Amino acid sequence: MTMNPTPPNRRILVVDDNEDIHDDFRRILQPRVDTTGLDDLEMMLLGETSAAPRPPTFELTSAHQGAEALEKVREALKAGTPYALAFIDMRMPPGWDGVETLSRIWREDPRLQAVICSAYSDFSWESISVRFGQTDRFLILKKPFDAVEVRQMACALVEKWIHHTASQQAEQALLGNEARLRALLQVLPGALLRVAADGTCLEFQPSREATPGSRLAFTPGSRLADSLPAATARELLAWLGQTPSGGPARVLQLELPVEGEVRCFEARIAAIHPAEAFVLLRDVAREDGG
Repeated sequence: MTMNPTPPNRRILVVDDNEDIHDDFRRILQPRVDTTGLDDLEMMLLGETSAAPRPPTFELTSAHQGAEALEKVREALKAGTPYALAFIDMRMPPGWDGVETLSRIWREDPRLQAVICSAYSDFSWESISVRFGQTDRFLILKKPFDAVEVRQMACALVEKWIHHTASQQAEQALLGNEARLRALLQVLPGALLRVAADGTCLEFQPSREATPGSRLAFTPGSRLADSLPAATARELLAWLGQTPSGGPARVLQLELPVEGEVRCFEARIAAIHPAEAFVLLRDVAREDGG
């Protein structure tokens, strides 16, 4: 069953005490879409084969005071539909100013991108940076603003939010996979060796079932030939080169010296990628009671 991809987050919060400003943002970021077919008719008359790409349309939410904006951010987070971007007016009497509003919002949602809008020269980048420190999460937009500038900021900062969120999710997934792998390694019945294609031992976990004196020993950074008989090392290295990454594990029997005697081990080789592989070593004789 094919799953439909999750649509990108294009939700924007506009915070301003002037309703006309909200109308301006709607006009700029939610442009009228032709539903009459006139655009298609014009294309046909002019002999054009394809329409010009339409600018992205954003989902806008209005708030007229900082406290109202903060509540909308909380509601959006609770619903699992956070805002990607907020345009926040600097002066909104009688409530919080834009800096205070953004400061409180970031305590709830630090991922939010922001644009502080100001018609006054007494609020500079330097003075605002004193409050927030060095950050790349906000820009300053001077009023009266240009429609193209608003659209560019919206497109760039929303895309930034999307990519940053995707990166965070990928990192969390990677950490989760690593944790699951580490947990799996803890319950494996044999010794586990991670080895490079050239025979370098990268990592080794001894068997937890073997007594200290009967454990195999591989030192990370050493070569297989440093811990194994030369013929056995060559055989294992040859099998490493024949095991395709992502394919089924290769199984072979090896005779290895342990505590002054030769014991039979089963080696299961699973290639991670062409450069390295896992080798699970099980003492077959010991498991059979020998």
